[in-house]
Amino acid sequence: MKDLVPGWIAVTTGMLLLTTALVLGLPPVAHAGSEETPAARASSLELFFDVYGITRSSYVDTLESRELVEEALQGMLQSLDPNSVLLTPEEFENLQIQLEGSFEGVGITLGQRDNWLTVISPIEGTPAYRAGMKAGDRIVKIDSMSTEGITTTEAVSFIRGPGGTVVNLTVERPGMEEPIVFPIERDVIDFPSVSASFMVEPGIGYVRLSRFSEESAKEVYDAISELRSQGAENMILDLRGNPGGLMLPSIDVADIFLPAGAVVVTTRGQAVGEYTYRTGRGVLYSGDLVLLVDGGSASSSEILAGALQDQHAATLIGTRTFGKGSVQSLSDLGDYPGLGHYGVKLTTARYYTPNGNSIDRTLRDDFMESGAEETWGIIPDITVEPDSFGVALVAELELDGHFFSFAVDYTLENEVSEDFWPDETVLRSFREYMDAEGIDYTDEEFTDSKAYIERALLREIALREWPVNHYYEVTAPHDDTIRRAVEFLTEDN
Repeated sequence: MKDLVPGWIAVTTGMLLLTTALVLGLPPVAHAGSEETPAARASSLELFFDVYGITRSSYVDTLESRELVEEALQGMLQSLDPNSVLLTPEEFENLQIQLEGSFEGVGITLGQRDNWLTVISPIEGTPAYRAGMKAGDRIVKIDSMSTEGITTTEAVSFIRGPGGTVVNLTVERPGMEEPIVFPIERDVIDFPSVSASFMVEPGIGYVRLSRFSEESAKEVYDAISELRSQGAENMILDLRGNPGGLMLPSIDVADIFLPAGAVVVTTRGQAVGEYTYRTGRGVLYSGDLVLLVDGGSASSSEILAGALQDQHAATLIGTRTFGKGSVQSLSDLGDYPGLGHYGVKLTTARYYTPNGNSIDRTLRDDFMESGAEETWGIIPDITVEPDSFGVALVAELELDGHFFSFAVDYTLENEVSEDFWPDETVLRSFREYMDAEGIDYTDEEFTDSKAYIERALLREIALREWPVNHYYEVTAPHDDTIRRAVEFLTEDN
């Protein structure tokens, strides 16, 4: 087994920063094959402004120009494909945070529960986490301002701020009579791409890659290196639920497992032409590798999965992936006075795996006529179907926050051991909670959904009490797909 080469970090980190700039800075270009005349383009714009003017001046109700224009632009882009969108200032800022993997704030995930601004979870290692904030805390004041009636988005904008400044959060905590004031100094909050890594069995390491951002390849490298030092000879890389992100970091991750010069992906677009991406240094890890995928594995996850499958570098286990085989370029439109900072995410290319396959489920008619639509997504080598469950019941429990609310109450009254699992006593208590909340269900529906309910209760209870990594360690033995991967790697050796 080849050793990981430390020098790779410096080489690839530089490439990450460079290639990220190229993707995000791709300028708008005219379609080379367009036959539209300049006069026709001018007339089209004149038509738009004429309709806008009539609508703005004559519609029965008062209209905001911003809302009209945003909806018109959104409609134009959405008519092209589902992935081309106008990004409002809030959406543009949030996307930048996801891609860069950091922002300045206190480190809490917020939501609305029972019409209260509620802490869903403090992010491990952040100022809020160190200050002692807990999931279930209701934020009633931000500094001296009441949170009554404000949206989650508004609250986030007030809580975030430059590192080194202080924000005072007043919370009401279930089980405590008096509010608690947390003075928290803001800091840079990092969102790691690797959300968990541990030894799932002797000789087998597990790495969960939750998204692709600028530092993803380095994080995967570091996780594998640490697991190798603990005796891992084979690896499980979990891409389930990974929606993608930046494209080029997926190529950098592939570089860990493929030889130098290996094709990872080819992109083609009318305006941007054709480009084939290959590995650079190559093969920093040469043990057996299993990739876990499911319907939530999309975009960059599928680029990585397709490359490793076509190049016979990994065995894929799970279910068919999402089928997003297109590439979007992000254009920074800049600031518009009185409106904010906008962006456009536009589909500029489709991508193809090393074997030349397009996995996009929204192929053009000419591709569909050839039957290519039957091959959307990445098909795993070994299929492990997820547990069936009562969709209606589980959807109600999730959407209305019942797992979360039960977990808040449960952890106030019960100690949670390091090997906690929702046993029959916990499930009985949850059914009592459901009855008290007036949730309509049958015994059959509860039984059919039992496996899902167990994992959902563990998720909400454990994430209040444990580090994220330990949560995944505890759930791994109960995960059918991870168990099948362990069996495969054990049989293979």
